[in-house]
Amino acid sequence: MTSKTSFLNAKSIAFIIPLTLILALILLLNSTAFTTHQNTLSTFITIDFIITIPLVYFLLVRRTKISNLTIAPFLIACVIIASYGIPTANQNTLSLAKTWLIPIVELGVLSIIFLKLRKAIKHYKKASNHHQDFYSILQETCTSILPEVPAKLAANEIALIYYGFFNFKKTELKSNEYSNYKGSGILSTLGAVIFLVAVEMVTIHILAAKWSPILAWILTGLSIYSALQLIGIIRSVPKRPLIINDNELILRFGMLSETSVPIEAIDTIALADSSDFDKEKTTKTLSLLGELENSNVVIQLKTPQQLQFIY
Repeated sequence: MTSKTSFLNAKSIAFIIPLTLILALILLLNSTAFTTHQNTLSTFITIDFIITIPLVYFLLVRRTKISNLTIAPFLIACVIIASYGIPTANQNTLSLAKTWLIPIVELGVLSIIFLKLRKAIKHYKKASNHHQDFYSILQETCTSILPEVPAKLAANEIALIYYGFFNFKKTELKSNEYSNYKGSGILSTLGAVIFLVAVEMVTIHILAAKWSPILAWILTGLSIYSALQLIGIIRSVPKRPLIINDNELILRFGMLSETSVPIEAIDTIALADSSDFDKEKTTKTLSLLGELENSNVVIQLKTPQQLQFIY
């Protein structure tokens, strides 16, 4: 609790202090003191906008999980505020900054992105030598160059496109790998959901277009995105089998969910029946369809384990 609170405080301070400084400069620009000493103060205020405040922001965020790359949009925001606040006749220093400083910052950002991509490629090649599951490798790679939440989002979006439209190679199961979809009808059920999404998309688009064409296309875009997600999840299921290792049981439902259970944490394994889906038993299933998943095995655990879902 303490570490989380400290992180939240650090993240808040990283924004509060620079915003306070910006507000102070805006108040100064609208004061009588600035009107009296306009020529002199304009230069110092410009320096504060383009150097001092961005530097303070960088020093505050560099020890937090906030990406250092946010310094670029923050600097651009400061330049825009300065352009509106400082009189045009006193923007000589600001004009120089626009001509030289911003391109240098842009070049620096591009260099950092290039280095991060290079690091990601090296990490991907190294991880692929140890295991062949694309989604797991992708998660590790994104985590190596991005903060936790953006890394998870990036990995999910890339994997949805990869499984949905690029990976058509049949997965050959090893001796310790098992499928969890044959005969269950779960993929057919999800396919039917995609069909319903398509019908809903057309219907809602027609109805919404009568009120607002822009809203209609926004809703249609969301429906198409949802359908693409389902396609990616469906096609990822055969690509990510269940795995039984010496020390752990890896359970997956495509990229929708997964968990790694230590063998010693398993109490019993038995055939499932309808009573196992009683809400009072707090039974969890790999997919989100509950009893519709037609699960045939129930695993009782000695200790709580974490089941991770997409997003």
